Amino acid sequence: MIKKSYSVRMSYEVSDSEKRQAEQALLYFQSADKLLMQASDHLNIMKTPFKDNPDMTPEDVMKARAVIRRFRDTSIDNFDEFKKAAFQCVNLMQTFATDTQTLKLIKSFIASIDELEVKVNKLSDLFNDLRAKDFAKNVVSNLEDVQKQCDEIDQIIDERIKSHIQKNILATSWVDSISNDLQMKIEQKTPLIIDLFNKRQDRLNSAVEERTTVGN
Repeated sequence: MIKKSYSVRMSYEVSDSEKRQAEQALLYFQSADKLLMQASDHLNIMKTPFKDNPDMTPEDVMKARAVIRRFRDTSIDNFDEFKKAAFQCVNLMQTFATDTQTLKLIKSFIASIDELEVKVNKLSDLFNDLRAKDFAKNVVSNLEDVQKQCDEIDQIIDERIKSHIQKNILATSWVDSISNDLQMKIEQKTPLIIDLFNKRQDRLNSAVEERTTVGN
């Protein structure tokens, strides 16, 4: 069975195997997005105390250096896990790379992750000098910068990539989503409007037959 999908700029045929791969890609994007936002939320562990205490001295920072460095290492590990998941997403989408719309979205996704890596590395470098006078101020600024980039990637995944896969590759709509959630089977043999028209026509025909019978 071949399902034909459309968007503003494209028209291509999607086989059942490609559809299954798109469904898998959708799950991977959801998983990657979850890892991303967990990594972003983790940054609040360090951001909140520094933001609430902007006058923290280098001496105060040094007293907590072991905790601070563990936080740095865990944060980097979290973003590495996200990048691994993101790579799997890109790999699964290679099947649809011949489509210009898909290729454009994937390039945007990759570029946004490259930008995130730059910002995470910049944040990591700050921890090399915990005695810096403006460490507390700079770390808050850089943490927020990383979180802002995470939000941008989340938006790309949620509003652009997932939407593209659902509407243009899987060709699903809100009807499919609700029917799946409610475990309802929607008959697809006859479009709804045509079905309603036919039922109305049947009622009109029945009424005409009744009047004809009464007239005779």
